[in-house]
Amino acid sequence: MNDQSKILVIGGGISGITTAIEASEVGSEVILVEKSPTLGGRVSGFHQYFPKLCPPTCGLEINYRRLRSNPNVKIFTNSEVLSVNGDAGNFKVKIRKNPTFVNEKCVACDNCTEICPSERANDFNSGMDKTKAIFLPNKMAYPPRYVIDRDACGSGCSKCVDACKYKAIDLEMKSQEIDIDVSSVVVATGWKPYDAKKLTN
Repeated sequence: MNDQSKILVIGGGISGITTAIEASEVGSEVILVEKSPTLGGRVSGFHQYFPKLCPPTCGLEINYRRLRSNPNVKIFTNSEVLSVNGDAGNFKVKIRKNPTFVNEKCVACDNCTEICPSERANDFNSGMDKTKAIFLPNKMAYPPRYVIDRDACGSGCSKCVDACKYKAIDLEMKSQEIDIDVSSVVVATGWKPYDAKKLTN
């Protein structure tokens, strides 16, 4: 039987995080799914955000603190919803959790990046600089855990494995598919900036 108070929130930006927290704090169990390796969405990369024009570190840290102390929110980062079937009040959802190649033992000590020989474009900074192939998505990343871009790794390289004394790196990590039942679905998948090249006078 489906739990009538379980909610799926798709999207871990500021709207999805807020929805998950508010719903959980009135008694609902929430599954929060975000496709990138960290929560925060586009707001996490802003200098300031509307309406108070605060830096995102302020609002996100408050929300992350609420998430850390909230047992009613289960978070799946680096994950995507593959399918949603059923009717209102009784949805069956399939989620794929993609590998980050770094597990929950990571303490973000940064030893791995010091010896990593490969680089990649930094998505968080619109590709204007580079990170190592193993990287922390941004300084406010939640969960605060490194990620490996396997496409950027050199062939056969495993220097980061040897450098990690916490055994947090698993280069054989596989994707997982998870089935859940929920009563409601909230879609908070965000937005993309408008292509300014399309503007005319």
